[in-house]
Formats: sequence, structure tokens, C-alpha cells
Amino acid sequence: MIDLATDSQFIATCRAEGLDPDLSARRVESGTLVFLRSEASRHLTGFRPLLVGEDTRRKVSALIGLGRRDTDRHAIVESMAVILAAGPDAVMDLTTNPEGVALRADLKEIVGIPLGACVTYDLFADPRRKLGRNEFLERFELGLAPGVDFVLIHAGINPALVEMSEKSDRIMPTTSRGGGLLARYMRMHNCDNPLIEYFDGIVDICRRREVVLDLGDIFRPGATADAGDELKWREIQLLAELRKAALCAGVQVLCESGGHMPLHRIPELIPAYKEALGGAPLWLAGPMVIDNGVTLDDTVNVLGVTAAGQCGGDMFASITHNEHYAMPTAADTATSVRMVRVAITALDLVRGWEPEIDRQRAISVARRANDWEIQQGHALYPGLAGNAFLTYGLRKGAPCTICGPLCPHITAKKDHEEAPVPAPRDLPVPLPDPMVGA
Repeated sequence: MIDLATDSQFIATCRAEGLDPDLSARRVESGTLVFLRSEASRHLTGFRPLLVGEDTRRKVSALIGLGRRDTDRHAIVESMAVILAAGPDAVMDLTTNPEGVALRADLKEIVGIPLGACVTYDLFADPRRKLGRNEFLERFELGLAPGVDFVLIHAGINPALVEMSEKSDRIMPTTSRGGGLLARYMRMHNCDNPLIEYFDGIVDICRRREVVLDLGDIFRPGATADAGDELKWREIQLLAELRKAALCAGVQVLCESGGHMPLHRIPELIPAYKEALGGAPLWLAGPMVIDNGVTLDDTVNVLGVTAAGQCGGDMFASITHNEHYAMPTAADTATSVRMVRVAITALDLVRGWEPEIDRQRAISVARRANDWEIQQGHALYPGLAGNAFLTYGLRKGAPCTICGPLCPHITAKKDHEEAPVPAPRDLPVPLPDPMVGA
């Protein structure tokens, strides 16, 4: 592992988060913080590394990719401007066909933020072919070659857990696509999980490429009734062992969790999982707090993000409204990212982050003055706000169209009014261009 305490990009990223670089470097070493920036990204102009974990802002990762029958990677590339305008902190490629490696190479040239990939799909989409160690590791490294910054592997499954899942009382043994592929592969070849069998080789590759290892969540509950069961705990124990081995070898580790959890169980389960994983940064798919929010799952996700973000969740996935039935469009993903960023902003207030407290006060002062231009500058998405204000003909000093002349900012007087202050040019958290994708 490189000396982060003297790394200029690491120091700048820490300062943007309001963190001490020396303390943060020690946290990376101990495994409670990860720095997403591969060796390939270190020399890219304009690349924004990312800190995930202890005392950091909560983050959102946009999920993108091609399905089994989708081969037009250029369509994904062309649509990325819509997603990037929503301001994701990272992008995760979940492509399930052979175009994945080429797509990541294309994405690496345009995203400018950490890029993750699930190489499980690269390795096990064809279950009939048994992979020996050398071929397995060659194909694994090929999946990272475009410059991936963090790599998702479904290591938390073995034959014993497969058998346990098949005999469990769960409604859904697993909702993990990667987990299902590995279970099928192990059954067909009567073997262990190659991701565990060859874990030492995976770690060597990740260390050399400075790639963060993302230990995937196979037995996340697919129904709120399945949350917190023994099967999930057994997976957590396995992942904890693998995490220790990777940290000892000098590789940073993210751990996944999430799935469907009732709202009242999130404060119980997420901290317990995090403690069992040694304080590892957690990135979550969900939690989804109800099972029947069909066509509203982006809203269901935000409820889970807000709850989990207060008790151990560090990065969250862009779950779209059509999560349980259809591939999302770029617009769907962008909307989900924006909704998660609303929750993240609320969480910044919860943890008392001064830049966000100041920003919320500033827009409130401008709102009191009916100063629409200054409100736009402080809005979470200035471009969206500006377009809306323009559409409704709102000019400085004029009331909104809800109250009109009955506006309380006109009728209610106050002895001492604060003067609205424009938003600073250099915001503490990088935001998308105000007018892109608005």
C-alpha cells in the first residue's frame, strides 16, 4: 500500500471532507476507511478520488451496465452525461455480457470518478467451463485492465452456505445474480467457490493495481420477512475472515450489505453487521423498507438510505423506481441518484457538517427575501432550480405562484433581516455543472 499521508490527491480529498490526512491514512490502514483510486486513475487529469467510511460524507454510486442481450455499449456511453449530471460519487458497471471490459474502457475516459465493476459476471456467465487457477486469474485481471478502481466479487458463498440456503425457511434463498451463478457453478463442478480458492491471487492483483476489493453481498434478504436470519450471519462471518486476509496483504476492502429490511430493524442490523466486519466501510443496495413499493422503489430506497446512513451505511446504490421488474434507463438512474443525494444532504445535517448547515441557512435567507437567483445558487441542483424559476416567471422580490400577494414573506414583518449571500464558487462538495442535464 502506498504512503497516503504524503499523497497530494489523498490530502486534497481529506481536506474536502474536513478530515485530518494523517488520521485518515491510519484509518485506511486499519480498514475503517477506503480511498477509491487505482494506480491507473492516479495519473488521470481531472479524476476525483473518493473516501468512503469513517467520518466521511455518505456517498451514492450509480449502477449502470448492459444486460445479457444488450451489446450496444455506445448507447451507455452516450447516456452517461445524463447520469453524471445528477452527481454520483462513483459508477458501478454491472454488465452481464462480454462487452463489459470494452465498456469499462470507454467509461474510464469520460466519468472522472471512481469506476467499479463486478467481474463475477465476466467469470461465471458460462457455467459449463471449469476454470483452472491461471486462466481464472488472467480473466479476473482482464476485467480490471480498463482502470477499475474497485472490484465487486461474490466471495461470501461456499458449498455449505449453498446447502444452508436451499434448506432455509427463507422466501428467497438469494436475490444476488452473482451468488446464483456461483451456486450453479459449484454444483455443476462439485467444487469450492473459486473466488475463495484463488483469493490469494485476487489479492495480489488488487494490491499491484491499487484496486479496492468490494466483498459482495450474496445473502442479502430479498424480502423483509427474511431480514437478519442465520444465513446472513454466516455470510458475514465468512466475509470478515476474507477481509482480514486482504487487509493483512495490504489491500483495502469495502463490504456490501442491504437488501430488504423493515425500517425498525435497520438500527439493529446495520451496526451489528458493521461491527462483525471490523468497522469496514459498508455500501448498501437499499435497504428496501417495504416489499410492495412496485414502481416506487426509488422512494423506498431513499427511506432506507436515510435510516441506514445514520447507523453505519457509508455508500448507497442508485435503486430506481423499476428495480424489481425492468432494466433502468439513464434518466431512471439519474433520478435515483438525485433522490439519494437528497437523503445524503439530510444526513450531512444530522452529523453537523458545517458547510451543509451554512448552505441550508443561506437558501432560507434567500427564500425569505424572494431572491430567486441566490436561491438557485444554493439549491442542491442549481440547473433544475433555475429552469423551474424561469418557467414560472419568478423574478427577484416577486412571490411564488402558490401564495401570490398573500406571501408571508411580504405580509409578515421582521425588525432585522439577514441579507442574502450568493453561493461561493468553490463549494466543499463537487457538484455537477448547474445547467447540464437540467
